Amino acid sequence: MGEDGRAEPRAVAEEARREALALDPLPILCEPDPALRRAARPVKRVTRRVRELALRMASAMYRANGVGLAATQVGAPERLFVADVGEGLRVFVNPEILAASEETATAWEGCLSLPGLLGEVERARRVRVTALDERGRRFWLDAEGELARVIQHESDHLDGVLVLDRAKRVLELPPESRLKVAFFGTPGFAAKVLEGLVEAGVRPRLVVTRPDRPRGRGRRLQPTPVRETAEAMGIETWTPARPGDPALLREIRLRDTDVLVTVAYGRILPPELLRLPKLAAVNLHPSLLPRWRGPAPIQRAILAGDRVTGVTVMHMAEEVDAGDILLQREVPIEPDDDFGRLHDRLAEAGAEALVLALRSLASGEAPRRPQDAGAATWAPALRPEDEWLDWREPAEAVRNRVRALTPWPGAKCRRGDEVWVVRRAEVDATAAAPAAPPGAVLAVDPGRGVLVACGAGAVWITELKPAGRRAMPAADYLRGHRVEVGERLLADVPREAGRG
Repeated sequence: MGEDGRAEPRAVAEEARREALALDPLPILCEPDPALRRAARPVKRVTRRVRELALRMASAMYRANGVGLAATQVGAPERLFVADVGEGLRVFVNPEILAASEETATAWEGCLSLPGLLGEVERARRVRVTALDERGRRFWLDAEGELARVIQHESDHLDGVLVLDRAKRVLELPPESRLKVAFFGTPGFAAKVLEGLVEAGVRPRLVVTRPDRPRGRGRRLQPTPVRETAEAMGIETWTPARPGDPALLREIRLRDTDVLVTVAYGRILPPELLRLPKLAAVNLHPSLLPRWRGPAPIQRAILAGDRVTGVTVMHMAEEVDAGDILLQREVPIEPDDDFGRLHDRLAEAGAEALVLALRSLASGEAPRRPQDAGAATWAPALRPEDEWLDWREPAEAVRNRVRALTPWPGAKCRRGDEVWVVRRAEVDATAAAPAAPPGAVLAVDPGRGVLVACGAGAVWITELKPAGRRAMPAADYLRGHRVEVGERLLADVPREAGRG
């Protein structure tokens, strides 16, 4: 509420948006429907019917990711349009442009009645308009930028004029950009894929993610990375407690969804939800299925010493990660890749693969290749004990564990009562089989780090994070701490020591 007791404008706008979305949307007409070419007649009086028409138009506009919609686009020949450029819902009844600036700007415009097309149109930068609002009250508005462009675009619709009539050039968008996509995802990997989709011109009509969860020392509720990304892009976001929520099922159905996409959503989708999209329900998985099915494919690939991984777009099935393959892309695992670097490269490759997969679905040419269940391997979630370095393993396996757990959750060992998170380790290529037990310190080099014996060979710890402190080069740690040759780093640690 404002200081004068009235609701803040943002709160009023959000309430209007929620009210609109609670109504069934009107179908949007598309060219060449002749109704789009007829001039609209003035509204005699703003009645409840007119207000409901405006809200149902707004419902259709929001669900189609539009910023404006004229009554003629839903088959109502009345001088009325709605708009929302991110500043809240506005209703314009009997709009009249009183003045337009001589200064103009040229930009690409889309139109909900011309899906798949963009027109390059020159418009006045600023306009002055008068109209009646949803209560029948007269108002005057000086608009500029995007709102001014929308007002001119929708006013044209009311005169039977389409963007094609004013366009200097017309651009046809790729078929995947026309799909009505619902995107389900939760963590940072899914957020990066979402960003890549939008950058490629595939803007989901709806994003679904897990509810906010308490995080950090203060245990404050924090949104998921996908929610943060989607809301920053202005995409409507839902956070149902369960994916079978009847309200969500209704929303997916109302939006006439073509494709449902899941990327690390973290919940199994019920069969009734998977049946709703018209074309397919697909999942992006960061491995070359059937290898590494399950929740931790990136870490498991590094732990296993794989040289190649990739991404798979598959049709969703009841069994986890077992659906027919639509498309795959290989991604090499470089010798210096850790989980963080490989995670980001796979997210980038995943977005590119999803765009191609959606293109094939839109064109009706999407392949289906069953997985070889006999070749499947499982990638279970990491357990707390997986985070501790086992010095009995060969040096290369120790190094792989460090890579797989960096930057999160970290590969741990214990030096006395102090817990180290090893951030970087290098196999010592010159070391012979050490005549020392696994975990023993073989050498201390102030310029390089700490050499530690493994079950076979040895590794240099070159970067570490002591408990409660920042990550640092091992050389920096050695300047303030004395590490002796012969002392041992341990893997078994009391539970309380591991919390640092």
